[in-house]
Amino acid sequence: MKYIYRTCYTGGVFFAGWLFNFFFDIQFAAGMVAGWFLKQGYDDIAGLIQDLVN
Repeated sequence: MKYIYRTCYTGGVFFAGWLFNFFFDIQFAAGMVAGWFLKQGYDDIAGLIQDLVN
């Protein structure tokens, strides 16, 4: 029983860390894309992407 609890706990911590990392990677990538759109002059599209991130 102890090993089952530890396995579930480890899996839960791993999954929570993965979701946390996934969220910040997506946020970073969206910021990079929005910055590129701003540089190219597409302010409306960049604003939409920033609204999605926020």
